[in-house]
Amino acid sequence: MSGNRGNAGLGMGKKGYQTGFNSLGRTVKMFFSFYPRLAPAAIVCIIVTSIIGAIPSFFTQNIIAIIEKWYQSGDYEAAKPELVKYLSVLIILYVLALILNTLQTQTMAFMTQGFLHKLRNEMFSRMQKLPIKYFDTNKHGDIMSHYTNDIDTLRQLVSMAFPTLIQCTVTVLVVFFMMLYFSVWMTLVLITGVVLMVIVAKKVGGGSAKYFIRQQMAIASTEGFVQEMMNGQKVIKVFNHEDECEEEFGLLNDDMRSTQFKANFFGGITGPIMANLSQVTYSIVVGVGGM
Repeated sequence: MSGNRGNAGLGMGKKGYQTGFNSLGRTVKMFFSFYPRLAPAAIVCIIVTSIIGAIPSFFTQNIIAIIEKWYQSGDYEAAKPELVKYLSVLIILYVLALILNTLQTQTMAFMTQGFLHKLRNEMFSRMQKLPIKYFDTNKHGDIMSHYTNDIDTLRQLVSMAFPTLIQCTVTVLVVFFMMLYFSVWMTLVLITGVVLMVIVAKKVGGGSAKYFIRQQMAIASTEGFVQEMMNGQKVIKVFNHEDECEEEFGLLNDDMRSTQFKANFFGGITGPIMANLSQVTYSIVVGVGGM
């Protein structure tokens, strides 16, 4: 298994990305099969919360327009009914978003731990049916890494990445239609900046994904090596193999350090780059709008 995982991580070509998307699809499908009712309910909460989170900006603009309008006339009593109406709607939306967000958070926490529990049980059950040859040709630490590191990665996917993806997608769609409602030309200017951000994110994010996959493989290889050396410690001492083991461990440790540095480097620079590009795009939009 370690050999297969190593070969898979050396290149992230079209086939590698296709395999990754297929694995993601199987994971999501399995998640929904474990929770056929709670999972759709949690997604509905995420979608509604995202829509509610994008709408208040529209109401805020109307409130500012009302205040500006009645500030010039000085008749604040006439502005009070309109302000109360909009503020009441905003309060209701915020309270509803708070309730749904709380339900979604608690539900996802419950489903995430239950999903990992069921996944480990299913993995263990299927592993009992594997032939002895599989365990003889694969490192025990590499096998155990599937129950620890890989499962923990799925925890982050289910509890954080998947809900965030849905939330961001819904928010982008709602904001996009609101922008089209206000100004088509300004929306086109913003889309140009977004395309640039997507290109940069693809370049930088591709390197981050590649090295994070290599990091998982390096951790598995190191764990497998350490566990085998600890189990065979007496044999190593009898044949005076300590120096060779130390040298091999040093190579594995250096490889893990290198892949972790590169993975965290690309992952760390992605945020600042995207933040700066968003500021540049915002400046361009403001400049075009001013003109």
